[in-house]
Amino acid sequence: ILPAGLTLRPYQQRGVQWMQTLDRLHLGGVLADDMGLGKTVQVIALLLSARDPEKKVGAIQPSIVVAPTTLTYNWLSELGRFAPDLSVMVLAGSAAQRASQIRHVKTVGDVDVLITSYPLIRQDIEQLTDIEFRFAILDEAQHIKNAGSKAAMAVRQLKARTRFALTGTPLENGVGELWSIFNFVLPGYLLSYSAFMRRFQNGAGG
Repeated sequence: ILPAGLTLRPYQQRGVQWMQTLDRLHLGGVLADDMGLGKTVQVIALLLSARDPEKKVGAIQPSIVVAPTTLTYNWLSELGRFAPDLSVMVLAGSAAQRASQIRHVKTVGDVDVLITSYPLIRQDIEQLTDIEFRFAILDEAQHIKNAGSKAAMAVRQLKARTRFALTGTPLENGVGELWSIFNFVLPGYLLSYSAFMRRFQNGAGG
């Protein structure tokens, strides 16, 4: 079911319906559209469609969006434009200020979408791991293409019912990058990193 009041192009509608299907099946996915095709608005439609309008403050299950620093306020702007009824918070400021914001999310329960950046989630992940998020969304997910990076290890610790990764370049330099992204959206689906690389690194997989 697509949210009322949000106009989507046919291919965007199919994208939202695909994500909704994966969510119902308790699976995650990679939305790998080219730039400019509206990955952000598709995710916003997904967030809107999953929101329970009857839920009162204190009972909202938040979602989290992790984006490059330069795009965090773009997400805030787009959510304000397309989903003004959603309550959105951008993690920002000093470590103490961010800790206060995270405590607010945990205790007050009035935030639908929490937005943070790849640099900040590396610093704040210990405080975020005990939040059960509805959706965990990675924008420009190629930022975790190195499976051993601090950002990749941090986002893997997030707890969420459903995970999605958005990227226009899911594979740039090697198949290991694909493993890293899938290990976020579907942990264990592509075996361990070493087993996956042994099988596919040299094109030996069938």
